[in-house]
Amino acid sequence: MRGATLRVATYGYFGMGNVGNEGSLAAFLAYLREAHPDATVHCFAADAEAVRREHGVPATRLMAYRAAPGSSGLRVRAAKAASRLVDVPRTFRLMRDVDVLVVPGTGVLETQLVAQPWGLPYWLFLAALSCRLRGRKVALVSVGVEHADHPVTRWLHRSTVRLAHYRSYRDEGSREAVRSIGVTRAPGEVFPDLAFSLPVPVASVRPGHVVIGVMAYQGAPNDPDRGPAVLRAYVEHMAQLVVRLLDDGGTVSLVIGDVADFGLAEEIEDRARSLRPGIDGSQLLVSRAESLADLMTEMATAEVVVASRFHNVICALKARRPTVSLGYAGKNARLLAEFGLEGFDQPMDSFDVDRLVEQVREVRQRASGAAMEEANQRYDDELRRQFWRLPARCSVPRRWCFQRSRRAPEDGTRCPGAGGRCLGAGARLPPPARPGRAGARPPRR
Repeated sequence: MRGATLRVATYGYFGMGNVGNEGSLAAFLAYLREAHPDATVHCFAADAEAVRREHGVPATRLMAYRAAPGSSGLRVRAAKAASRLVDVPRTFRLMRDVDVLVVPGTGVLETQLVAQPWGLPYWLFLAALSCRLRGRKVALVSVGVEHADHPVTRWLHRSTVRLAHYRSYRDEGSREAVRSIGVTRAPGEVFPDLAFSLPVPVASVRPGHVVIGVMAYQGAPNDPDRGPAVLRAYVEHMAQLVVRLLDDGGTVSLVIGDVADFGLAEEIEDRARSLRPGIDGSQLLVSRAESLADLMTEMATAEVVVASRFHNVICALKARRPTVSLGYAGKNARLLAEFGLEGFDQPMDSFDVDRLVEQVREVRQRASGAAMEEANQRYDDELRRQFWRLPARCSVPRRWCFQRSRRAPEDGTRCPGAGGRCLGAGARLPPPARPGRAGARPPRR
C-alpha cells in the first residue's frame, strides 16, 4: 500500500447502527490514516450517508436498491428482484476506481443473523468477482465465518473466499468454517478481531457494578420456534437477572450493541421496575453509549460484564473486565477461552437465571487479571503483525496499470487481465501489429 495513487475501498454492512461493524470500520480507518495517510479511501456501505457522517469518508451504497424498514408487498419484492439484476453491471462499474477492496472485519461470512443468500452474500460475491475481472486486489481482513447450510449461500461464500487475494479470520472456528464450505487449499490465517486494535479507555471501577449487554435476538433464521415468543422470554429472564443482581446490593447498567437494541433495553428496565417497585436511577439505568469506544468506557467501570453480542464481549475483554457471555454462536465461548474464562457462557435463547447469577459471582472471584492482560498483549502484537504484512499482500505492482491516467504502462509490459489486456482504470495496451505492417514481428520458423 504505497503512495497517493493507491485507492482503497472498504466494503461491508456499515451505517446500519451495528456498533461492532462500525467499530471494525473505525479500527481499519485508523490504521490507514496512521500507516498510509496518502491513500485515498472510499467506503461501500448499506447506508452511505451515515458512514459519511460518522466516519468522515466518501461512501456509496453497496446495493442498487434497499427497501425501507418494515416495507413489504408485491411491489417491494418485484423491486428487489429487479435490483439484483441491476447490481451486476452497477457493481462492476463501481469497482473501476478501486485498487484494493478491503472487507475490514465483521461477521460478513456468518449466517446466524442472515436468512437469505440474495443480500450481503450476493453483493459481496459480485464485488469480489468484479475486482478480479478488473485485475484489482481483494482482502478479507479478520472476518467472521460460519458454515452455511443454504446451498446458494454456501456457494457464494466459497466463491468469495476463493476470489480474495488475502484472507484472514478472527478465530480458528471461522477458518474451520471456511474449510467446511469447500476452501481447503490455503484457506488463510487467523488474526484477532480488528476491534482489539482500538485504544483502551481509562475509568474507575464501581464496586458491585454490573454492565449487561442486551440483544434483540429472536432465534436463528432456521429455528422453527423463532419469533416474538423467544424475545418475550428473553426480556422476562433478563429482568429477573437484573432484580437478582440488585437484590445482592449491586448496580446495573444496560448497554446495547446495535441501535435496534435500545427499545429492548428500555423494555427490560421497565419490566425489572415492575418486579421491584422503588428501583431508582442510581441502581438501574440504560446507557446511551453508541460506539465501541463509549461501550468500552462504560464497561471499564464494571466489576463484571454480561454480554451477548460478539463485540460487546470484545469491549469487556479489551477493558480487562471479568465477562460472562449469553451467546447465539460458538464464537463468544471461543473468545472467552482465549482469555482464561472458559465455561462462563450460556446460550442466550435458553439460559438459566440461577446459574447465570452464580456465574457472575464466580467470575468475579476467578477471573485472572494477568491472563487477560497477557491475552490482550498477544492480540495487540498479532494485529500489528497483520497490519505490517497487509501492504505486501495487497501491494499494487506497477505492471498492473492501476494509474489514474488512462494510459498503458510506458514500458509496454502486458497486464494480467483477461486475454492479456489491461483492465485497470479502463486502460488498454495497443493491439499487436498485423503481418506486413511496420513494426510487425517476424513469423516464427
